[in-house]
Amino acid sequence: MEQQEAIKVQLEQRLRECEQKNDSVGKAEMLFELAKLEVDAGNQEQALLMLLEAYSRFQKAGEAKGHCFTGELLGQLLFVSGNPQDGLAVVREALRGFTEMGMTTEAEKTEQLLSVMEEHAADNK
Repeated sequence: MEQQEAIKVQLEQRLRECEQKNDSVGKAEMLFELAKLEVDAGNQEQALLMLLEAYSRFQKAGEAKGHCFTGELLGQLLFVSGNPQDGLAVVREALRGFTEMGMTTEAEKTEQLLSVMEEHAADNK
């Protein structure tokens, strides 16, 4: 756990540096990395807030790769936090992006994730 804390401190420092430089994409990248740590620590609400900001920043910057990776995780969190339709929509968008960029491995992984999510959503109707 100490290693996680050290990583978090480093990421937060880099986040502050990005803010000082007005580096929106860099800030989005740090928020995404911090959000993954928050998910690992069980802090889904905090992770969700970070991912929403990162997702928006990647989208505004036209940074498709970051937008897709962030969207994949954001969609999962939205899904499990009681917003299944929003979660599915965001994961579908990530899948579309990975496919358009020719990122076959990520597209296949996201397609499998989407299939499980859709099955789960159908079972809970």
